[in-house]
Amino acid sequence: MSGNGTRDGVPGWVFALGFAAAMLFAMTSRYPGYVHHDTAEIVMWAGLGWPLGLPKHPPLLPWLFRAVETVLPLNRTTLDVLTAANITLGAWAVWRIARLVLDERRAEIALVLAIVSPAATFFAMKLNHNAILVSLWPLTMLAFLVCLRADTATRSAVAGVAFGMLAAAAMLAKYYSGVMLACCFAASLVSARRNQFYRMPGGYVAVLVFLALIAPHAWWMWDNRGATLTYALHESERDPYPLMRFLGVAAAYVLPVVVAYFVLRRQGDGHRMKPMQHRAELLVLTIGPYLLTAALIGAFKLRGAASWSLPDFAMLPVVLAGLLAVPHDALLPRVRRAGLAWLAIVAVAGPVVLVSTFFARDENTVEPRAEAAEAAARMWQAAVGAPPRLVGGVPQMANALALAVTPRPAAFTNFNFAFAPWVTPDRLAREGVLVLCRRSKQGGCQDVASVLGSATVVKCLLVLGRRLGPFTGPYLNFEVDLWLPGRDDRAPAAKNAICVAGGGVPVLPR
Repeated sequence: MSGNGTRDGVPGWVFALGFAAAMLFAMTSRYPGYVHHDTAEIVMWAGLGWPLGLPKHPPLLPWLFRAVETVLPLNRTTLDVLTAANITLGAWAVWRIARLVLDERRAEIALVLAIVSPAATFFAMKLNHNAILVSLWPLTMLAFLVCLRADTATRSAVAGVAFGMLAAAAMLAKYYSGVMLACCFAASLVSARRNQFYRMPGGYVAVLVFLALIAPHAWWMWDNRGATLTYALHESERDPYPLMRFLGVAAAYVLPVVVAYFVLRRQGDGHRMKPMQHRAELLVLTIGPYLLTAALIGAFKLRGAASWSLPDFAMLPVVLAGLLAVPHDALLPRVRRAGLAWLAIVAVAGPVVLVSTFFARDENTVEPRAEAAEAAARMWQAAVGAPPRLVGGVPQMANALALAVTPRPAAFTNFNFAFAPWVTPDRLAREGVLVLCRRSKQGGCQDVASVLGSATVVKCLLVLGRRLGPFTGPYLNFEVDLWLPGRDDRAPAAKNAICVAGGGVPVLPR
């Protein structure tokens, strides 16, 4: 994957190609206009300003989205660019770590193993608080190793600033990053350079920078009684056996990397071995997150933790490449071609994923949430003459509504005031709320009645289906409830016109 005369072995065009492959997959593997509700929720939060904290997650990603929105509109294409950039940056960081501890040739192999990892590629295509760690963890580990290796006080202090900043960014992205930081500390203790490291200023500078950057959010969390931490510890999933789920997910993440390693090992030359620098530290950074997460799940029954583990094995490609012999002149070009062929597969695999999920009736593909949300927004516009400022429903529906409306409204997800402190009963009475739900999953539309009581509501029925070429997905029934601000005694004909404006019909009373 290198050109002749390239000092570090991998030219920039390779990473540009990787970015393009991830971008193409992100654009073509999902139905046009679809944005996962996790990502849509972050987009909605970005419209709230620059909060120091949020009820469900720390604020780094909403801040990032907000910053991007000051330059570019936040739409499907922008989100795909951010997704591809996150994946590419993670691969670059893994390669840079490999260059620190390995020779140039095995560093290239580490890069190929990194892009084969599904945790760092396909599963990171949903840009959320887990996926962002695919880049932040390797970047933080890279800064840690640079700080560990610094041989002068000045270099140590500068590296410490970078380490502290990235460690704070990782923690402000997801508290789970504390596992990675604990492993960095453990790695410093087993390092052969620990005496020099603890005599240098870098580690202490990193701690001070880290504490200074997370202090505002820590103050917010204290003031809000640890709301985000409570949510993380009680996040629920359907699987009643979270440890078994985590072990299974972890095996799926590492299997392709391990298989690729053994294929390369059989073709290598066992007499061309070279030592790997920082072996003990890298083993801690590779195995530590896995063991610590398994222990935490077992101890606290953390049902959501299996989905947190995307970055757990970020260092596995480096360690496995370090166990290989240095590839001979005939093998390395084949490895490079295999890496480029894999990127080509990623680039063209998107339509295959889209078609397979469409025929499998995956709800994220066949459910026309975006279309229903746009229709609901037209109904509200017809009723009020202005876009809604509050939208509600289950997360998938509320966040689809938030994306469909300009200017972006705030979401009242699950009509839970604890998760939407920007919503109050007075605001609901003053501004009303636009609600969207699937009629077969009626809870969202029913739950709002307990919050809004006897306020006037216009109920409309939408029947929508999606097409993919000559094929049509299932037609699904959506209910749109327009809880209008103030008293509204419109005649039935006027309510009918509101529904028709969005392509729906009034819901007949039962």
